[in-house]
Amino acid sequence: MTTEHSPSTLDGTAFLFPGQGSQTVGMGRAFYDDWPETRALFDRLDSALDIDLTELCFEGTTEKLQQPSITQPVLLATGLAVYEGVTARFDVEPTLVAGHSLGHFTALGAAGAISPAETAKLTHQRGNCMEQAAAADGPGTMIAVLLATRDEVEKACACREDVGIALYNAPKQAVISGTTAGVKAVEERLDERTTVRFHELDVGAAFHSPVMASAVDCVETAMADVTLREADIPVVSDVSGEVYTKPSVARRDLSNQITSAVDWVRVVEELRAQGIERFVEFPPAGVLSTLVERIAPDADCLTLETPANAQEVFA
Repeated sequence: MTTEHSPSTLDGTAFLFPGQGSQTVGMGRAFYDDWPETRALFDRLDSALDIDLTELCFEGTTEKLQQPSITQPVLLATGLAVYEGVTARFDVEPTLVAGHSLGHFTALGAAGAISPAETAKLTHQRGNCMEQAAAADGPGTMIAVLLATRDEVEKACACREDVGIALYNAPKQAVISGTTAGVKAVEERLDERTTVRFHELDVGAAFHSPVMASAVDCVETAMADVTLREADIPVVSDVSGEVYTKPSVARRDLSNQITSAVDWVRVVEELRAQGIERFVEFPPAGVLSTLVERIAPDADCLTLETPANAQEVFA
């Protein structure tokens, strides 16, 4: 989100934006109540959509917030509205931004590459596309794979066309995603060959997998109507690991992201290579900071859960 005045850049600091699975009813409420800038952006995004983002975020149900067409714009609105408050109140911006899955959209909005209203509409449409793909070809399932190496998980998935690695979240912590039968087959293959633990995720679809293939054209059609600009703040892609500002890279990776893995390990390693020492996670905060600490134990991780946290971090 660009302004005429340029905020001060926080050297060695990256802002992080979480993705689907991090949502909770009431996320960001303390900022909404205390910061007029946050409240104003929520109101603007409410008027841009045919759903009541504010009510869903603060008064909705857990079940409602698991629907991709609801979760995605609500998560985006929370992150962008708090970012708007931070930049307005503390006059700062990060050296780099990054987001996990849906958070990649929030990062682009924060970086000024796409307007908040357009981003909210796009993520709402993206969620609808994913729901349609799940209804047609899924729903499928997602399972966290713990203790197995990256190579072991990749080899196990290579035997199936209906399963892929959805997330590389941390060393020896991946998520596989695909058809229920395919994921079960890969689980059995890994269990036979490695020391491994599994945890089935409570999700409504097999995200970042071949099950989402029919959503690609749908999302690309929605993206064709969106104006993407050169980002004011460089973004680290959660798909390619590339540091970029060009709209062409955003379009490519946001499309690839639908059926490809989110590589959060690569994101954090690239951020460290770029000199990032401090990671500030925006609401709903906590998940990404935990992953960063597992990848880079010496990193300084800060979570924004209340306005008081922001005062401590930025004042």
